[in-house]
Amino acid sequence: MDSPVEPPTLHFGLEIELLLGPRKKGASHSSWKSLAKDLSKRLAKAGIPNHINDSNDKSPHNYREWSITQEVTIPSQPGKNIWGIELVSPVLSPLSTNFSATLTTIFSLLHTHYAVLTSPHCSTHIHLSQSYPSPFTPLDLASLAKSCLWFEASLDRLFPSRGEGYWCQSNRLNPALAGLSLGECIAVIDSIYTETGHADRVVEAMNLFPKESAYARAHGWKKDRVRGKVYKWDFTGMLSTPSNKGEQQPRGTIEFRQPPGSVVAAEAEAYVILALAFTVGALAYGQGLCAESVGYNEHGGSMEELWDLLVAGGSVLGWDGLGEVEGLFARAV
Repeated sequence: MDSPVEPPTLHFGLEIELLLGPRKKGASHSSWKSLAKDLSKRLAKAGIPNHINDSNDKSPHNYREWSITQEVTIPSQPGKNIWGIELVSPVLSPLSTNFSATLTTIFSLLHTHYAVLTSPHCSTHIHLSQSYPSPFTPLDLASLAKSCLWFEASLDRLFPSRGEGYWCQSNRLNPALAGLSLGECIAVIDSIYTETGHADRVVEAMNLFPKESAYARAHGWKKDRVRGKVYKWDFTGMLSTPSNKGEQQPRGTIEFRQPPGSVVAAEAEAYVILALAFTVGALAYGQGLCAESVGYNEHGGSMEELWDLLVAGGSVLGWDGLGEVEGLFARAV
């Protein structure tokens, strides 16, 4: 009898951008650091180990527990003691049994002691990596990239408020894909994987940034370059990084940047479930996507097809359902 196939071992991290102000009867903080210290103490008292990461240092030790960082892309209002802040989770597993309870505790604490304000500048980012059967392979990246492109329109319906903000642009706007039909975009990814089999080329096709942009001109770019943090799906963590000894260091993460800011625990949990199920489902689904099967379809995969992919991904992860994601689909425009 064949042994059962083990599901992939995924890990994820969550970045929750928040705009926090004083409650009418609560303490008011005249600086970001004062707010961060107060929040850190309250989280620790609630049983959530954490620290303040002033410099936003990306070293591995900062991902062993929750951390608090300053988010400069969220406009603060010092005159009103309103501050942009980011909560960053430790590295977690889809099987982390206390994740949902931890989110509930965090947001209950936030709403008890602060005013949690909605803002179009806030977003929720999910970082994804895989350790079994191996880190994401070039084939995995190509499959995920094609699925991201194919289901972009349906994912947009789940997040209508996000629009096309600077920090959440369509991957199809990057110079490698700009102006191409959906089928041609799929063909580009397939061609890169078939001809090179190199992860860096897949990353380039998804995250190239134009030399004509204001950012590129300000930094003296003479050609298009890969840049992270500006497209809905950020693959730049998958770039090969030689170590001092010339060996390749382990790759980082893929970042899903499209979800809006979370103001309640259920929203953050839904975005995590969606990202995990989509990633696992896309690794298989994307292998079957090709220019011939796409044809002249410019709409991409339907909402029904997206749901089926998520269910398939969740099944591989051993989930019975998709929890809060059902609400996202019910509210889809």
